[in-house]
Amino acid sequence: MDYIFEVAKIISGGAYVLFLPGFLLSFAFLRRGSIDYIERVAVSCALSISVVPLVVFYLYQLGVDISPLSVFLEILAILTLTFLYLFVTNIYLADK
Repeated sequence: MDYIFEVAKIISGGAYVLFLPGFLLSFAFLRRGSIDYIERVAVSCALSISVVPLVVFYLYQLGVDISPLSVFLEILAILTLTFLYLFVTNIYLADK
């Protein structure tokens, strides 16, 4: 039974670190419909692999220790800021 939870934890953690930040950032950088879904998944993985370590590195340079909790919160901050950017720009563009 513990094996199932370990596998679920690895899959969800991998998606959280390697896919979600890049997926939201791909919507921020590339308009909807400009690329198809397969390209968006590839761009999402590439963006996540490049952005997450850079954020962790620069925050470490500012004095934030690297721990699982800090990395989780840093990725959550990336997701939240990107989601807020998308939300605000969609509201702003809807008013025009």
